[in-house]
Amino acid sequence: MNLLDIELIKLKNTFALWLTFVGALFLPLLLFTTYLFESQEFLPAPRINPWYDYLLRTFNGCCFFSLGFILLIIGLILNIEHKANSWKQLFTLPVRRGRLYRAKTTLIFSVITVFFLLYFVFAITSGQLLGLIKPSLGFRQYRVPYDYIFRFLLDLFVSIIPMIIIQYWISFRMRNLITSLGMGLFGLLMGLLLKNWDHIIYLPYATPFQMLNYKETDVLNRQHFYLVNAGYSLLFIVLSYKDFTKRFQG
Repeated sequence: MNLLDIELIKLKNTFALWLTFVGALFLPLLLFTTYLFESQEFLPAPRINPWYDYLLRTFNGCCFFSLGFILLIIGLILNIEHKANSWKQLFTLPVRRGRLYRAKTTLIFSVITVFFLLYFVFAITSGQLLGLIKPSLGFRQYRVPYDYIFRFLLDLFVSIIPMIIIQYWISFRMRNLITSLGMGLFGLLMGLLLKNWDHIIYLPYATPFQMLNYKETDVLNRQHFYLVNAGYSLLFIVLSYKDFTKRFQG
């Protein structure tokens, strides 16, 4: 069997899959409920597309909540091997360690991608339902700005890749799930405290907070932003891959 298929089988009977679905549904459902029962607070001004204000709230919720989800899902996936004490058994298989590293990495990125897709499917569906139930909110009168959503998702995903790789590295090195989560949460807390720092782009756990209050007219210094994150991603992949294949003993 393909190594990725084996990783999916391991994941099937864990809380991780339910967490992905429930986590993606939680904030869109919370927004839906808030708009539904407090609709007078969210009535748009004339000739203003209500989707932009709604999506801004969706984006900000995603920036905060998705980061915690990422830490937890990485920890849960790696904890499968730690809990079963099975790293040494994996390393005795006639499979190169590099393939094991890539299979785990692919699984992590796949689950995170599914989470984001579900999150925005639920968010857009909630907006459409609000337009049907509360026509005064105006959701049915304007089109969904998919280009705005795509640009946010692209920038957010670029910003979180270094953090994902670092957390993956920490999680296979730390047997204790609470310890790895604590280190990740500490990094996020420092990133949040320093989010207005001029050099925030150089802190891997802080760059996702640049996506807060993501306006349609906002223009990041994309060339620098993408280059820094690409450089960090490459650096951490090389270092963690070398550590996993050469020094990690499980």
